[in-house]
Amino acid sequence: MSRFTTAARELRADLHLPTEATELGRIGLFLACLTVASAVSYWVALRLLGVPVVGALSSPNVAGLAVPTLVYAHYRGVSISFGLPERSRIADALATALAPGLAVVAASALFAVGFDASFAALVGWTYHPEASVVTAAVQAAEDVALAGLGFGLLVAVVFDLVSSRVGLSPARAVAATAALATLFRSVLRDAAFTLVVFPKPWRVTIVSLLLVAAVCGCVAAGVTYRSAVERSLRPLSRPALAPVFAFGLLGVVALGTAFADVPGGVEHALRALAFGIAALGYHRSASVWVPAAAMALFSLSIRLVAFVELAAF
Repeated sequence: MSRFTTAARELRADLHLPTEATELGRIGLFLACLTVASAVSYWVALRLLGVPVVGALSSPNVAGLAVPTLVYAHYRGVSISFGLPERSRIADALATALAPGLAVVAASALFAVGFDASFAALVGWTYHPEASVVTAAVQAAEDVALAGLGFGLLVAVVFDLVSSRVGLSPARAVAATAALATLFRSVLRDAAFTLVVFPKPWRVTIVSLLLVAAVCGCVAAGVTYRSAVERSLRPLSRPALAPVFAFGLLGVVALGTAFADVPGGVEHALRALAFGIAALGYHRSASVWVPAAAMALFSLSIRLVAFVELAAF
């Protein structure tokens, strides 16, 4: 009995996680739950398509993103500022809101001039040949506004958690927020939406593995960060963490695959940049409307730049 008790205590000590790993693991679990909520709301939204008000409220960006994020923020005690930026921070707020959209325009010009390639083709956007700019903007307005609100809230909550709970510096918190938001948007949610549209048993397995990999990857990142802070391999040397790092590596590979994808990797890279800029804007302005505007204008820019390219060429 004493040997069993001793072994149990040793195992418990071996499974004890650093604070950074625990907090990042909670964020990873939140992203996994958010993925499930987004998939369910997407399934519902497809069946309520065209229904006024109800269709918009059931969309993945509202019922599957904004609402769960607000609930989680309340649960974790995260205070989100819905006030406008102070006058002294207006310039930073405007720069943040416009920067992601300008990056899209710059990328479009770079591909057109340097590589003779169409940005619209790279991101996969297309419009009716006779559609006007006004028509394209109106059609995208609702989705753009809701996406901006949902992802703006996500950026604000994740940034607050990684900076205050994990203890990252502002620069590292911006990078971590961009990585986590990109993992959710470009890997988890895309895979879940594909499962909803093309339901197959093997896709259920893949999405499940990705959700586990996301949580384990966050935990592994926290342990690695603690090891780097301590300048010691002790936090990494526990055998009980081997499965966590194995699944975490799967998450890293999945995220890397999204960027390596041709041509979709271009949009994912720009989106990661937009998330980073939005997080920086939230840090400087302390207003959730800044990252919301940044993500909304980013989404609108992709659509309008693609429309202009198709109209011109």
